[in-house]
Amino acid sequence: MSKSRIEAVKKLLEPGDSQVDAVLVTNITNVAYLSGFTGSTAMLLISGNENLFLTDFRYTAQARGQCPDFEIVDISQPDSLKDLFSEHSSLARVGFESNDVTVARLEGWRKHAPDVEWISLGAKVSDLRLIKDEDEVGLISHAIAIAEDAFSLISPLLAPGTSEVELALELEFAMRRSGASAASFDIIVASGENGAFPHHRPSDRVFAEGDLVTIDWGAKYRGYCSDITRTVLIEAAPTEKQREIYKIVLDAKNLAIAAIAPGKTGKEIDSVARDYIASKGYGDYFGHSLGHSLGMEVHDGATLSQRADEVILQPGMITTVEPGIYIEGFGGIRLEEDVLVTEHGTKVLTKMAPALS
Repeated sequence: MSKSRIEAVKKLLEPGDSQVDAVLVTNITNVAYLSGFTGSTAMLLISGNENLFLTDFRYTAQARGQCPDFEIVDISQPDSLKDLFSEHSSLARVGFESNDVTVARLEGWRKHAPDVEWISLGAKVSDLRLIKDEDEVGLISHAIAIAEDAFSLISPLLAPGTSEVELALELEFAMRRSGASAASFDIIVASGENGAFPHHRPSDRVFAEGDLVTIDWGAKYRGYCSDITRTVLIEAAPTEKQREIYKIVLDAKNLAIAAIAPGKTGKEIDSVARDYIASKGYGDYFGHSLGHSLGMEVHDGATLSQRADEVILQPGMITTVEPGIYIEGFGGIRLEEDVLVTEHGTKVLTKMAPALS
């Protein structure tokens, strides 16, 4: 698996607009994706005939065990990078991940390697992660199962008297007990009027009868993330407005999922949900993107948004689909599924049926 991913990076060395002699990978998620490394500090220098793993003394032994397709290079000393590029003087043009590198870091490289021309590759390395292989789909599916099982375990807490913070903590504990290494992101629990804020941080607010509560959570398992949102109603019959808005969001989600297919653009799919919500009079209350790529990071790249007219859906992509309506003073409703793009359409990986009560 590592070898095929390395070969994909080497294709960036082929003649083209940004032809380079080597690629320097700095994004630690990309380092893990390409090498199997699970530590926190490393870079990769990949050229036509060498695969170098650059790290410091803390991780050299770990890297030797985890990264058999790379030569391990210790860059602990201040002049290590300078010496490295002196030894590899044939690397005149080196591509780097400009979406990951600070100006200060780039200036440091230019100081240590003044003869190297540094070529911006933008997100070209990260984009390799957009298409998931069978193993990755399996790991994300397991992360989804952990998150869903954990939600079932803590569902009795969806009752008057529970606070947002308490629910978030118990949900994370339940995921960890079920095998998650961590939550995929800071869990969102937004109740009552707090539901009007899509990224509300859990507070001490206590649930009351009739509250809408939006929970956005996910589990991380063996390096891969899940991301699910459900909105539930606390121990009451829904009001007419709650029922109306819930159905609009649910229908928008289902329409968007049904429209997903290879060859469609991310903007096209976003518009399906956005236009439907607007047709029901709530267009001004859906202000975020419809979805994002899901993988080793919870936001693993852009897929479904009004700006994604150049994102072409392909089999193997996994995206969230998460329309929402947010109204100050009323609250909010969001529903989110994790969806695999297949050769002929989609496969919804999330299994837990949305339900208002």
